Formats: sequence, structure tokens, C-alpha cells
Amino acid sequence: MAFNFEDNKKDATVLLQAVAEELQTDDMNKAGRIFRAVLHAIRDRLPVNEAIHFSSQLPIIWKGIYFDQYDTEKVPVKIRDREGWINYIRNKNAFAANNDFQQDDEIMMSFRAVFTALQKCVSKGQLQQVKQSLNQEIQELLEV
Repeated sequence: MAFNFEDNKKDATVLLQAVAEELQTDDMNKAGRIFRAVLHAIRDRLPVNEAIHFSSQLPIIWKGIYFDQYDTEKVPVKIRDREGWINYIRNKNAFAANNDFQQDDEIMMSFRAVFTALQKCVSKGQLQQVKQSLNQEIQELLEV
């Protein structure tokens, strides 16, 4: 079986376009930065085995981005409240946070948008497991 880079690129692009659509932006760079920041925040909140299982459903290019700078010695991070989660996501996009996340509401909306877009490639059961790994106050950010 041949490895088809074009198919992998297409799969990654389709998912990024879904994120951009949910974010209501045409700026694919911004969508990519936000997607990466939220993915890394989710990844860091999960125990290692769950993080690996979750990643298995991502397009291969996004798997590489997902695992970039992953430190299994520092996870899962303990974030218990909404404010801590918002700040954690903001810090994951430190390079452009001032542009992408000017208000806390933008981070909450971005978290919901990414979670919604992930439904295109991640099973409902896997997303439910991820959601359940988050504290109740963080889970409530997805229910607006």
C-alpha cells in the first residue's frame, strides 16, 4: 500500500476548514493557530494513554502537530476551573494570543468550535471520553 501525501494533506485541510468554518473565519493561519492551541490544551489535560487513543483518529498531519512538544512527564495537567482552562489555552497560543484571543469569550468560543469540528474525524464516544476527563466547570463551556 502506497503512502499518499496528497490524501493526507487533503484530510488535514478538510479538518482545518471545518475548524475555520466553526470559528467563522477565512483566515486559515488563525484557524490553524487556534486549532493547535486547543488540541494541545486537550492533549495535556488527558492521561497519556487517553491522549494517544484520542490522537489515533486525527488525520496524520494533525497527529504530528498534536504530539509536537508533548512531554509525558508533565501530564495530565490539573486544571479545575474555567479561568484556569481559558488561561491554559491562551498560553498554548502565546505567539499570537493577543491577536487570536483578545477576550476570554473568544477562547471559550474557540474551544467549542474545535470540539464541534473534531466531530468530523473523532468518534462521538471518544469525544465523550475527552469531555468527561475535564472538570465539570470546563465541560460546561461546551454546553452553550
